[in-house]
Parts: sequence; C-alpha cells; structure tokens
Amino acid sequence: MVVEALKKLAFEHHYKSITLPREQRLLRSLSKHLGHVDSLLDVGCGDGSIAKKLGDAAGATRVVGVDVVLRPQRVIDVIHYDGLTLPFPDRSFEAVTIVDVLHHCTEPETVLRETLRVASRKLVIKDHFAFGAVSRKVLYLMDIAGNARDSIPSPATYFEPHEWVAMIGRCGGQVVELEWPLALHAMPWRAVVRPGLHFTATIVPRPST
Repeated sequence: MVVEALKKLAFEHHYKSITLPREQRLLRSLSKHLGHVDSLLDVGCGDGSIAKKLGDAAGATRVVGVDVVLRPQRVIDVIHYDGLTLPFPDRSFEAVTIVDVLHHCTEPETVLRETLRVASRKLVIKDHFAFGAVSRKVLYLMDIAGNARDSIPSPATYFEPHEWVAMIGRCGGQVVELEWPLALHAMPWRAVVRPGLHFTATIVPRPST
C-alpha cells in the first residue's frame, strides 16, 4: 500500500512539473508547423488528446488517430493498426503528425515511409537528435521515466542528424522547416534533457517520378 501510494505521488508530480509544461511548449511548436489543415492523422496517438488540441488549433474538420494499443478512453476516433502499415489509401490526409513515436518503433524507416505515403501536404514530426553515446543514454533514461506509467517499451532507436536526413530522403521526403534546439523542459530538467536533443520538423513528400 505504501509503495503504491508513493508511486502514485511520483507519477502525479511528474505530470504536473514535467509532462504538462512540456505538452504546452510542444503544442506551440507543432501548431506552428501545421498551420491550417482540413484533415489530420496522428500516428501513435494514445488517447488522442494531443491530436485533438492540434486539430482544433489547425481548424481541421477530420482528426483521426492510429495506435497499436487502444486506450479505454479516447477523445478522437482511434483505429487499431499493426504498427507498420497504415490502413489508409495514399494521400488520405492533408497532414500527418508523429510525436515521439519513431524511436519506439522496431522498424522506424517503414513507419516513416508510411506516414509520408498517406500525407498529401506535410508530415510534422517531433523526435530526438542523438550526438554520441552519452546523449543516447540520457535519451534512453528520459524515455524510461516518461513512459513508465503506461509501460511503453523503448528500444532506444535514436538517430544523429545526418542519419535523419538520409532516412527521410530514402522514404521520399524532404525537410523544409526545422525547429532546433527545442526547449521543452524548464530548469532544472533543462540542464539534463538539453534543448539540443529535441526537434520538430515539417517534412513534405517529394513528387513521384
């Protein structure tokens, strides 16, 4: 009982002091990339709360999410999928978002290619830049702490900037806007989880030849 009570207090403190302020800063950054869109798909959406806020800010009339696990309570339409192949035709949504998901994927390049396939105008992504072994360790520990409540595994698939550019190119996309470094955390956490480890970006699908 005591252990469970302490865990609950720890999760509540983490949410109020870290998760909520981070979410507000994240939404501001993502909304700038999105602008106005009519339809939005969020890949790895959880309960859909982030997608709903982004869709409202963007004026979207259609907001849909997909996830490998369906949460009991959802605030948007969420479709279960296999984590690899999106169940939509090409160019089904004006914009697609994927927020801190790719580094949890066992096949991130496959997932990235799928997001670009179903986006007609843009893909907006939030993820991490790695800069060697130390940064990878920091990112891994950050993932473990941030996802402990939902028991989300982390295979620690982190890419350096040049690896991101190469992978996006192979998937048929091009980065047209980048916000980096991205300060999501307040002090003292910002000193550990440095802004240089976070980025948001707008990626556009290259025309087929």
